[in-house]
Amino acid sequence: MRRTLAGLLALGLLATLPVGAASAAPSQAPGCDVVDAELTWGFKDTFRAYIDGSIANGEWTVADGATYETPYFGFAGEGGRVDPRDPNGSVDFAGSVRFTGHGGVLDTTIADPVLVLRGDGTGMILLDVSGPTMAGDPVDEREVPFATVDLGGQDFSVVEGILTIENAPTTLTAEGSAAFPNYPAGEALDPITATIDLGGCELTGQPIGTDVIDDFPMGNATVWIGLIVGAVVLLAAILVVLLVVRRRP
Repeated sequence: MRRTLAGLLALGLLATLPVGAASAAPSQAPGCDVVDAELTWGFKDTFRAYIDGSIANGEWTVADGATYETPYFGFAGEGGRVDPRDPNGSVDFAGSVRFTGHGGVLDTTIADPVLVLRGDGTGMILLDVSGPTMAGDPVDEREVPFATVDLGGQDFSVVEGILTIENAPTTLTAEGSAAFPNYPAGEALDPITATIDLGGCELTGQPIGTDVIDDFPMGNATVWIGLIVGAVVLLAAILVVLLVVRRRP
C-alpha cells in the first residue's frame, strides 16, 4: 500500500512539472551566434580635430586589432549573440585607441567596445576606459555604458545572413562623461555603422530576454497544458488513496 501510494503521488507531482522542466535548460538563449562582425566609429570628429591640432599637438594610435582609416576607427567582432526579431542581444568587438596630447597630460585609451541591442529600439556602447583625465584623476573602468545608440529607423532585415546598422546616432551618457570628462553627458558623438554576420542561423524559441521556465507566460500553451494535466493526475491519485483507506477494516 505504501509503495502504491508513493508511486501515485510521485507520478502526480511529476506530471505537474512543465513539459521540459525535468530536462536540462537550453545552454544558451534563443537567437543567433555572431559569426563575424565589424564596427566603424569616428568616436567624435571635433575631438580628433582637437587632438590633431596645434593646441593639443597630439595623436592617436590603434592597437589590439583596431584600425583607422580616415575618418573611422574599425573594430573587429569577437563573438556575441543576437536575435534580430526585436532586435535583442550584444556583440563584442576587439581593439583599442589611445589618444594623447599636451605633452602627455591628455592620455586616454578606449578599448573593446560592446554593442548592446534592445527590443525597444535603443542600444548602448560599452567601453573600457583608462588613463588619467586632464585634471590628473586616474581612470580605469571596464564596460562603461559609454554612449546610447538611437536605432530608430534602422532596417533590421537580415540579408544573406547579415544584419546591418547604418549611421546610428550616439550620445555620451553620464557614466561616459564621468570616465571621459572632456565632454558633458548628452554630447553628440559620431554615428556608428555595424555589420553583423549571423551565418545561416534559423531562429527558434522565444526572443532573447524571455525566460519561459521561470515566468510561465500565458502564451506558452505547452507549460499550462502540462500543469493542468498534472493537477488532474494528482487529484485522481488522492481520490484513490482516500477510497482505499475508507475500505480498510
